[in-house]
Amino acid sequence: MAETTVTGREAGTLSGLTEREAQEFNGLFVTSFAVFTGIAVVAHILVWIWRPWLQTPDVNVSSLEVLHPLLTMLS
Repeated sequence: MAETTVTGREAGTLSGLTEREAQEFNGLFVTSFAVFTGIAVVAHILVWIWRPWLQTPDVNVSSLEVLHPLLTMLS
């Protein structure tokens, strides 16, 4: 007896993916989104240290105090 493979469309799903394919795609999507969000958060923190928005004189001085040890460590 030959085994038949049921595709997503034959199973009646809207996406045309099987349950296993949909779970695999969802896992990749969630992982990619988490990596993208992490990179965006790090980028925003670095830009805030470099050029903070919503500046006041106190914020400007304090951001330079934070940046000085970092630049010293890198050089």
